[in-house]
Amino acid sequence: MNAEETTTWVSLSEAARLLGVHPATVRNWADQGYLPSQRTPGGHRRFRVADLESWRSAQQSSAALEAEVLVQSALGRVRLELSERHFAEAGWYRHLDAQARQALGVYGRQLMEVMQRYLSSPSEQALIEARQLGLKYGQTIRSQNLKLSEAIEGFFAFTDVILDAMMRVIEIGRPAAERADAVRKVYALTREIIFALVDAYEA
Repeated sequence: MNAEETTTWVSLSEAARLLGVHPATVRNWADQGYLPSQRTPGGHRRFRVADLESWRSAQQSSAALEAEVLVQSALGRVRLELSERHFAEAGWYRHLDAQARQALGVYGRQLMEVMQRYLSSPSEQALIEARQLGLKYGQTIRSQNLKLSEAIEGFFAFTDVILDAMMRVIEIGRPAAERADAVRKVYALTREIIFALVDAYEA
């Protein structure tokens, strides 16, 4: 490498840091030919920064597309379950008036949009929005004179459908580590909503 090239090439550990993954993951990508690399005379891997930036940009675009597919699949499952009276036969659902049911439908769609963004690009803002939705959900359910246990039952009935739809999508051709990461992100959002739901009842 000449002096100019040296400034644009980085080690395996630095490449892993730039991509936000474990060095073993970068090594695996390089071994499979997904990520270009070169060897030093001593046998150490070197990665060009421009290649890393291109890889990261491509992965982010792919993640956004996959998140969109996931969200649309989950929304479709939720609509199907509702049409089959999956929720309508539950005690907590029968106590909701038409306005409350409509509001919960809106919150559900908003939650899926937040989830889509969080799966493709995690941010604190998405967690804040999830908590705000949890407060609205809790306030709506509480206005229907349902107990907190019934509100939580209803919320988990909804998220169970989402998780089931999500797993059907991400299990197709994705490594176990990526599937686990997606599940962790969903549960991070779920925790925020549950905390906010309880806050709404304790207010």
